[in-house]
Amino acid sequence: MELKTILICLAIYIFFNILKRRLSDPAATMPHGKVVQVDNPVIFKALTSSGPAVVDFFATWCGPCKAVAPVVGKLSETYPDVRFIQIDVDKNPQISQELGVRAMPTFVLFKDGKPLEQRVVGGNMKALEEGVKGLLG
Repeated sequence: MELKTILICLAIYIFFNILKRRLSDPAATMPHGKVVQVDNPVIFKALTSSGPAVVDFFATWCGPCKAVAPVVGKLSETYPDVRFIQIDVDKNPQISQELGVRAMPTFVLFKDGKPLEQRVVGGNMKALEEGVKGLLG
């Protein structure tokens, strides 16, 4: 191969990597506030085994999940006595199937290791905050 062809290929490779980084949204995968992202079923069980917890089931490709992530982060700072946990449904299908999660985002509320019947499906942040208040009351 000629040096010119190698340099052109390298320039194209670098261009596409830069483009990929600019188009990716780190907010979709990075937890906000005091939200803990969990990717291990054992750690998930440990974190939900005692006290109040809110589990945010999300997907990186989910637009509403990206939109509500900062609000969930603020709730995690407003209610420090509640554990806020994020589960990527694509990386942890076992946990999401076990809890019957079928839409994103879905917020499952836990109290002392047991999931409550009350769930928030979608981006209704007022309902989520009411659920968090109910966990503490």
